[in-house]
Amino acid sequence: MKKFASIIIAVLIVVLCFTLTACGTKYKSNCSSTAMVETKDSNSATVSFGTFSGRYVIKFNDTIKESTVITYNATLEEGSIKVYYDFGDEKLSLFEIGTDGSVEGKSEAFARNKTVYIIIESDGKCNECSFSFALKKAE
Repeated sequence: MKKFASIIIAVLIVVLCFTLTACGTKYKSNCSSTAMVETKDSNSATVSFGTFSGRYVIKFNDTIKESTVITYNATLEEGSIKVYYDFGDEKLSLFEIGTDGSVEGKSEAFARNKTVYIIIESDGKCNECSFSFALKKAE
């Protein structure tokens, strides 16, 4: 009986820890991918996929206190992807990319004092895609 109670308590602790760590996340990744490679630091991230389907979220914590822009570049061999960003209350479109597409640019400047999310969403299965994002002080 003690073993059973110990197992139940251990399972409850694991579930509680998982629930507490997930509660503060506004957006969650929910994707299927192959050959995914990601590099990330406090103000930049690069991610590439062999195949990708679903939603992938990159979260940047508050490290730049001034007006900020998101610089980006992306390539996609096959499929359709929409990329959004959110730095507070609203999910805003950053760019869209389609088959054999390549895009680069930057967002409008925004006041940075909150967490920034970049949300990559596909309309179906995509092949050979890569994305690079950087948060920079607006000039």
